[in-house]
Amino acid sequence: MLYNFGAIEAVAAGIKSTSGVLDQTLLDLKKYVESLAVVWGGRGAESYQQHQAQWDSAAAELHQILEAIGRAVGTGNDDMNATDRAAASSWN
Repeated sequence: MLYNFGAIEAVAAGIKSTSGVLDQTLLDLKKYVESLAVVWGGRGAESYQQHQAQWDSAAAELHQILEAIGRAVGTGNDDMNATDRAAASSWN
C-alpha cells in the first residue's frame, strides 16, 4: 500500500481550517441576525431565541465532529507513517 503522508496531513489541516472558517461564518451570521432581532418583540423574539439556541447547539456539535475527524485523520496518518518507517527499518 502506498500512502502520501504529506497529502493526508494537508487534509487534516484543511479540516481544521475549514472548521475555523465555518465557526467564524456562523458567528458573523449570528451577529447579523441578532442586529435585526433587536427590533422584534413578543412571540417572534421568543421563537428566534429558541431557534438560535438550537442553531448554536448544532453548530457546536458540528465543530466538535469536524475537530474529531481532523484529529483522527492526523493521528491515523502519524500512526501509518510510523508503521511504514518501522517496516522499512526491518529490512536493514
